[in-house]
Amino acid sequence: MNEFDKWRERYDTMTIDEQITYHNELEARYPEQNHYNYDNVKEALLLCNNAVVLEFGTWKGDLAKQALQDFNLSGWYGIEICEAAIRSTKCKEVNYIKPTKFDWFTDKRTIKADIIIATHFIEHLSNDHFEQLAKYCKGVKYIHFESPLTDEGNNWVGYEGTHKLTIGWDKINEIMKQNEYSLIIDKPESKTYISYEYSRNIINAK
Repeated sequence: MNEFDKWRERYDTMTIDEQITYHNELEARYPEQNHYNYDNVKEALLLCNNAVVLEFGTWKGDLAKQALQDFNLSGWYGIEICEAAIRSTKCKEVNYIKPTKFDWFTDKRTIKADIIIATHFIEHLSNDHFEQLAKYCKGVKYIHFESPLTDEGNNWVGYEGTHKLTIGWDKINEIMKQNEYSLIIDKPESKTYISYEYSRNIINAK
């Protein structure tokens, strides 16, 4: 059993403060964690104009920095568990609002975002926390996930990293449907969804 297997085993009993401390320690060892396919993110961002973005797992703001330079975005908010990464942000754009609190998506969402982006984030959650995340997202027009998951499910035993989510894309799509989202862009490791409500509004406006 490696150190990450031990973390996976302890995950459900760790407090938020313990998780923050653990991720701060990881940041000291692995400071660069900017994993995303920018072409896929751009495709999602092109769906809405002057968007307010809420990103899960901002790390040091690498994606925000690039997107804010390339798109006319009204604001970029974030949720990030690693306080050390937040303190070392690379994004100095005026519309970038530094992440402030991590609560496992238990508090009511107060940020009125047009699109949620989570690249290489959801695989670090437990199945239960992903379901909480899906409920937390309700009301946002678009959601873009990017993650190295299989369709059927995932077994991370022995994996050298903080991957935890065992459900696959098939189950994720089902959970998103239960929360009133339709899959509109479907790629092997990248999915973009639209809310039923916003989709109806688009149709009614035509």
